[in-house]
Amino acid sequence: MHSGDLAGKAGVNKETLRFYERRGLLRDPQRTESGYRRYSDTDLDRIRFIKNGQKFGFSLDEISQLLSIADGALIDRAEVRQIAREKVTHIEQQIAYLAQLRGTLNRLIHQCNHAGPTDDCPIIESLAGRMETTSKRKRKK
Repeated sequence: MHSGDLAGKAGVNKETLRFYERRGLLRDPQRTESGYRRYSDTDLDRIRFIKNGQKFGFSLDEISQLLSIADGALIDRAEVRQIAREKVTHIEQQIAYLAQLRGTLNRLIHQCNHAGPTDDCPIIESLAGRMETTSKRKRKK
């Protein structure tokens, strides 16, 4: 199939195919006599592997490593499990960070619960790096 067909079936654009080729995630395709790229169902499966890896939060470097394993690189299942465990740890760290961020934003939203000028808005002050705690502000006044 041509690149447009593959891109359509895989749900990506043609530039993504070329990017995957440059990154070594997708093999250099065969070419027709007129220079058009020709892909196979194996290439489609590989792109689906890449996209599913991304859905699980794996980086392209990690996906490259997993593709090598899938392609038959000598590796033990324990190593594959370890890669997945490391990803879970990373996801848990992201969740903790996002929960902390949510708490901070909710606190700022609560502090900014009235209408008025933005010159004393805790959200704007925090983003500008000038945030003081509410209790310090009250003591200054």
